[in-house]
Amino acid sequence: MYQQVEQLRRFGHTVDVINILGFRSKMNYLRGALDVMRMTSTLAYDVVHAHYGYSAYPAMFRLQAPLVITLHGTDVLGNIFERLCTRAVSHLADAVIVVSEQMRKRIPGIVIPCGVDLSVFKPYDRGEARARLQWPKDKHIVLFPFDPARPEKRYDLARASVDRLVQEGVDAELMTVINVPNDEMPWCYSAADALLLSSDYEGSPTSIKEALACNLPVVSTEVGDVSELLSGIAGTRICAPDAGTIARNLRDVFARSRSSEFRGRAAMARYDQAVTVEKIVGVYTDVLSNFRARAVGRRRRLLRSG
Repeated sequence: MYQQVEQLRRFGHTVDVINILGFRSKMNYLRGALDVMRMTSTLAYDVVHAHYGYSAYPAMFRLQAPLVITLHGTDVLGNIFERLCTRAVSHLADAVIVVSEQMRKRIPGIVIPCGVDLSVFKPYDRGEARARLQWPKDKHIVLFPFDPARPEKRYDLARASVDRLVQEGVDAELMTVINVPNDEMPWCYSAADALLLSSDYEGSPTSIKEALACNLPVVSTEVGDVSELLSGIAGTRICAPDAGTIARNLRDVFARSRSSEFRGRAAMARYDQAVTVEKIVGVYTDVLSNFRARAVGRRRRLLRSG
């Protein structure tokens, strides 16, 4: 979301952000609703854009502005309560954006995958990156850039897969990275030998796009739009959610090494953040046009009723 905000600002749009942080306290949703009411009552916003299903509920309290919702994955593919809440609020939005075709089959919407800022996510020399991060020089590093506390990310499966490699005599290490600033993450991708995504479900995983933009090979379970993301990119793997299978695919990736022939970055041109934001601005334009047309229609009906 923050990358989209920054790109919108680069395009000349004024963007204000409300951080709801509902995962810290459910009361933050109420505070968010009050913030939305306060801000939209004092400024004439063209669009209110909520990210994730739960965050759309506070956004519904906006005044005199259309509502756009972007759904990212867990809100559509997660537990049944969250899915039901997301489905309900999506009917009340002026436009719904989903990040993958798989999600669109669950909730109708405009498919716009999250983009990646190619000016930030770019490859660095692996030796320099490892020295900078003080990571081991000679081990095979498997990067897991997800919160292990999130059960759908399946840290247990990632851990078991790398443990299997070690048992088989491969000098490998699973490196978990979270809460790292965007401008530091390219160094992490550049320092690793492979990104491992072992999730049970995803929407359109940004981490894969970021890794490929840094020319880091990917091993992933078949979730979200991963098949589309990795299509035609030699040196990447999609495999079953099984520790032995994942370990075998990691070995294959290690064997190919990080050669200059890997073309992950070139394949990410179509997911450039600037292209994504242009599509989102197109949604804003359509929504705002329809919203204003409805407002004119309401005024005309009021005049006739007088």
